[in-house]
Amino acid sequence: MKQWYIVSKILAEEAAFKFAQENGIDLVVMNPGLVIGPLLHPTLNETSKCFLTLISQGKYSNATPGGNFIYVDVRDVANAHILAFENSLANGRYCVVAQVLICSQVLQILRQLYPTANFPI
Repeated sequence: MKQWYIVSKILAEEAAFKFAQENGIDLVVMNPGLVIGPLLHPTLNETSKCFLTLISQGKYSNATPGGNFIYVDVRDVANAHILAFENSLANGRYCVVAQVLICSQVLQILRQLYPTANFPI
């Protein structure tokens, strides 16, 4: 993931909050970590690519700052959106994260689950 993508997300959020304030609109923003879970399409998303790069090459991408996986299940993200929509008191920004793992922890877990697999060191 490129740095410009992160910057564009921040700028878009700032513009949305400004527009909402100027026009009397309630705005709730959800900022999930890396979203994992069942895929609905045949191509890989960015999070899946991050995991595959870690598993196959032992490297982490820019999407995992400092080698951390800050992740959440897609079903929990959907639930957070529904809860925010249904709660009239919800406002502002919400960070949706289930757990933070260091890349080495991810590889350690995978080695335990799949002891015969050849993961990078």
